Amino acid sequence: MARTTDRPVTRTLRDRAARHPLGAFITVALPAGWLLLSLPIVLDLPREPFVLATLLLALVLPAVALTALDGGRGAVRALLRDAVRLPRPLSWGPVAALALPVVVWLAAAPLGAAVPPTPSVLVGFAVGLVTGAIIINIWEEVVWTGFVQRRAMARWGSTRGSVATAVLFAGIHAPLAFDGARTGTDVLVGLAVLLGTGLGLRLLIAHLDTWSGGSLLTVGILHASFNATAGLVEPGHDWVRLAVTVVLGVVVTLATIAHRRARTLAP
Repeated sequence: MARTTDRPVTRTLRDRAARHPLGAFITVALPAGWLLLSLPIVLDLPREPFVLATLLLALVLPAVALTALDGGRGAVRALLRDAVRLPRPLSWGPVAALALPVVVWLAAAPLGAAVPPTPSVLVGFAVGLVTGAIIINIWEEVVWTGFVQRRAMARWGSTRGSVATAVLFAGIHAPLAFDGARTGTDVLVGLAVLLGTGLGLRLLIAHLDTWSGGSLLTVGILHASFNATAGLVEPGHDWVRLAVTVVLGVVVTLATIAHRRARTLAP
């Protein structure tokens, strides 16, 4: 008897997840992410294994499963193809890799906060960019851009969808704001940094995803470039990298909106 009653319940849950994939994703990803990212802080363990576990178990696995429910195996294959798709045009690849670090370094230099671009610094940046993209960021963006942000933008528009994605992105990473925090103010600052930089990055990614022809590979490179750029500014001045990211995201968004309006009003 239990089997017959369990099957309708299971079908109902699957139907709801298929109809509301973003809601189902949030229901799974948030608590799983909070648990996995909190464990190394509470237990004083290395963070890296738990970051990988969060990526695989809290993000990639539910996103792929919900994509399959929403669109079948074809949708999963299309999503994974975007992860290895080269940008069109190809020039967006170097732009994704180098534009942000160059602008950040130029902004930090007048403040005395730029690290001299010695060969060892540049090699460290390149290694961080490549390894971060391959191991973490491309697959992270399969989830954040390919699954979450595209759906959010289709539902609420480019800007509001990007904001919604940034809130969720910051929400899952919220435990990191407690890492090393000594006061409640430190936690609030950490949360504000997560939300602000997440917003700047999501705004940039919203446009890059379109400009690159849906290349999640290129989006992942941009995300990895953002992370690796931390090595190009002096310790204690990382706020320059964060501020530049926010400003670029807002400027690109406003410029795109203005361009669209001008084209609409043009005779």
